[in-house]
Amino acid sequence: MVDNIEQIEFWNSEVADVWVDQQQVMDATLQPISDILLHRAAGELNERALDVGCGCGDTSLALSKLGLSVTGVDVSESMLQHARSRVSEKADLNFIKADAATYQFNEPFDLLLSRFGIMFFDKPLAAFQNLRAAMKPEGRMSFVCWQSPKLNHWVSLPMMAVKDLLPEAEAPDPLAPGPFAFADPERIRKTLSGASWKDIEIEDIRWSIKIGRNVDEAVQFVLKIGPLARALRELPAHATEEVQKRVRTTMENKAQSDGVLLEAASWLVSAKA
Repeated sequence: MVDNIEQIEFWNSEVADVWVDQQQVMDATLQPISDILLHRAAGELNERALDVGCGCGDTSLALSKLGLSVTGVDVSESMLQHARSRVSEKADLNFIKADAATYQFNEPFDLLLSRFGIMFFDKPLAAFQNLRAAMKPEGRMSFVCWQSPKLNHWVSLPMMAVKDLLPEAEAPDPLAPGPFAFADPERIRKTLSGASWKDIEIEDIRWSIKIGRNVDEAVQFVLKIGPLARALRELPAHATEEVQKRVRTTMENKAQSDGVLLEAASWLVSAKA
């Protein structure tokens, strides 16, 4: 049986097509945290970089433009196809369809980078051991992951607005693979140290995430991407209409002159091999 099969199937379902369709919106939405991550990573000319969970290729392309030789790895075929379509002939950049948790990379890397791509490992300790084995002795890692949903209002506010409309469900396992699997910084530290990463630093990053230039865009973002989008697939049409109304009201209450901005909280993590 293939490890992490549920996540692999999920990221090769119609969800991936939505992310491809929303690639420009998503890249713009995450630009503030991408800039922080790339600055911390401090990629240098001619270094070899591994972008874990590269998706549609935004951070891989950014590293390549800085003069690094970049390998992007992801499990999603359609997202990788889209990433490849964005690469110029001159770029030293290639993409691999594989699970970074188990894939055996051929040559060692100077830098491992990930923008919200490391929270989906079924066996995080083994995954980070495998990734450390892919690094040069002096290699380093920088990644960002989400803090808890309650601190990420772009998730929690829409969900609270429609909570009574959603079917009752068991509380999710906070350690299961998913966007908030590394919300606990102690779990991050324990996992990385257990995988023999050193000099671990975890920084609290609070920022404003623009989920739309206007209310219409913000509503579409919430309904297409994230936990609420998953829940909507299980609802009948009449309930979906009420969800949309409530989400719109929530976005209207948060609209500003330059768009709809909601609070976001991430961990910026760095370590050395």
